[in-house]
Amino acid sequence: MNILITGASGFVGRHLEPELELKGYKVTSVRSSDFDKVWFLTEKFDIIIHLAVKTAAGGYCQNHPGEQFIVNSSINADIMAYWTQYQRQAKMITFGSSCAYDKNESKSENNYLKGQPEPGYEVYGYNKRNLLVGLRALNKEYDMKYNYLIPSTFYGPNYNLDDKHFIFDLIRKIVDAKNGGPDVTLWGDGNQTRELIFIQDAVNIIISVIEGRINNEIFNLSTGKEYSIRTYAQTICDIVGYDFNKIKWDLNAFVGSKSKNLINTHLKHFEFTSIEEGLEDTIDYYKMYNNKSFKKKTKEKI
Repeated sequence: MNILITGASGFVGRHLEPELELKGYKVTSVRSSDFDKVWFLTEKFDIIIHLAVKTAAGGYCQNHPGEQFIVNSSINADIMAYWTQYQRQAKMITFGSSCAYDKNESKSENNYLKGQPEPGYEVYGYNKRNLLVGLRALNKEYDMKYNYLIPSTFYGPNYNLDDKHFIFDLIRKIVDAKNGGPDVTLWGDGNQTRELIFIQDAVNIIISVIEGRINNEIFNLSTGKEYSIRTYAQTICDIVGYDFNKIKWDLNAFVGSKSKNLINTHLKHFEFTSIEEGLEDTIDYYKMYNNKSFKKKTKEKI
């Protein structure tokens, strides 16, 4: 099987590409920053995994809505045009976002296009909704095949240490405080809830979609379980040996939705990695690669 991955240098791509190669698939990858190179790819692909996107945690959606709209609209239009002109035989697997759901609707797949995207993330949510609209349009006119996955927040090792997604921020602040850094201040009262899915679980599910025969489906890539920020913080504190009671809470901070829990429709029998095990692996990665002596030794070798 011949597979094209766009946005392959991102968190999901860094884990997915080597797994596919280990299974014997031929993989061609294109970074988001080099996205225009897809137009020079003339070989035929069986699968296109479209991961390329412009977004970031930590206020990017709220502070750069114009940039986000222009870049993501262009990326999605280009991949759809390339797919239609040169790769109609390929099935496309791509991703939506939980923030595209209306906060007042249950987060089941048949509600994905209802109402308004989550406040503060409207542009990104509409970008993702439009991607699904495009997939359905091309399927209707040209019978092109797709699967559209709506993920909860991915986490695990081998992430960008500057990533500001909430779980990485929690790990960074608590581990650093344990090692003599600043006191930990977290956003809100900590009762808002979030769902996580361990990256290796996500990769295994994506591969099952690649190898499966179900086409033209939209489904939540979800464990169906969410926990409060306080629970995640307590678990991290227990793992690293930091006093949870030292954490301060900023009640004036932006916290987004109170809940982002997706309904687990298709994966009820999948055995997910436990939060404790996943967080231990992620914390170990952060401690190893954030260690100053490790950085110094690595720099000397280079």
